Amino acid sequence: MDTDHARLCLLLHSLPRLKNRQLRHLLVHFNTPAALLQAAPEDLLAAGATAAAVQDLALARRLGRHPQAAVDITAQLDQLRAAGAQVLVLGQPDYPPLLAMTSDPPPFLYARGHVAALCAPQLAVVGSRKASAIGLRAATELAAAAVDAGLVVTSGLALGIDAAAHRGALLAGGASVAVMATGVESVYPRRHAALATELLDAGCLVTEFPPLTPPLPGHFPARNRIISGLSLGVLVVEAALPSGSLITAGTALEQGREVFALPWFPGHVGGRGCLQLLRDGAVLVEAIEDVLDNLGPLFNGRRPQRAPAPSAETAQAHWLLALMGGTAVDVDALVAASGRPLPEVLSALSLLEARGLVLREAGRYLCTEAGLATPRESG
Repeated sequence: MDTDHARLCLLLHSLPRLKNRQLRHLLVHFNTPAALLQAAPEDLLAAGATAAAVQDLALARRLGRHPQAAVDITAQLDQLRAAGAQVLVLGQPDYPPLLAMTSDPPPFLYARGHVAALCAPQLAVVGSRKASAIGLRAATELAAAAVDAGLVVTSGLALGIDAAAHRGALLAGGASVAVMATGVESVYPRRHAALATELLDAGCLVTEFPPLTPPLPGHFPARNRIISGLSLGVLVVEAALPSGSLITAGTALEQGREVFALPWFPGHVGGRGCLQLLRDGAVLVEAIEDVLDNLGPLFNGRRPQRAPAPSAETAQAHWLLALMGGTAVDVDALVAASGRPLPEVLSALSLLEARGLVLREAGRYLCTEAGLATPRESG
């Protein structure tokens, strides 16, 4: 870590009347933190700095700190050094280019691990903290498939879908980026400390918040715009209504990113956010190929071979009826029996339930009388 560079960044970040929007503009205008701090008052004013910000910069330049700063820069610097973290500055070559092109990029990013992962093609995989077992499995499988296709998997290190996505990427031998709502030296929730350590082997931890920042509630929505801003698209695996994942999807749309969602069956309360996204125009995902096909020229990585096109009957999900017969079965059994990806099975169940051919009872699925009477193929 370049200690002098990090200290300058922390100093600028600590100034009480130099807000992020103005700091972003001045950093890009003056190119480096050092040039910004040394700029003459008249040059600062000409560049759009407020009189209050010019006064704060003058104090920082003269004293090496700001008397009214709410943080201890020396303590923050010690935390960065102990964590082996780096500070990435907006406008500099190592700052993630996709994030830099958004309307609200952080002026500084604090990162540890393999920071090159931040500039690699990424897919955000997000969802509910209180995910179902099926949702967790889908997140793990889709994240692994994304890694196999050459994508880095990005998420928020939260409980539920986020953690499953990170683990899926790691199990597949790929890289994963965790965007944090705290300082880079700490992990929230604490139970994910071991997972965060594993991420550092191939990916990285990143945050816009300086060291010693606690996980305040308002930080999580702010963090979500970074998750989407780093990524080519956002895949929402499982989300209820309302949901923080829908906030991430909303920021993705504002940033011009593609939004993807799994097609949960209507009776699953935890998947209603995904159904809303699909109604609003999100891309329906049954397998990772659906993501890759819609990223188009944005990503030209390794694409798994898609299975041959099914017959008309199979396309209508009737193949699933042949596996169910007259007994109640769970999703895992249907996945195992069909050999098809979990998202595809969920999509078929959703369609069949909507048509009144399948009922869900106590977590299992049962053909209705109409379903038993429907012609079907074994597909």
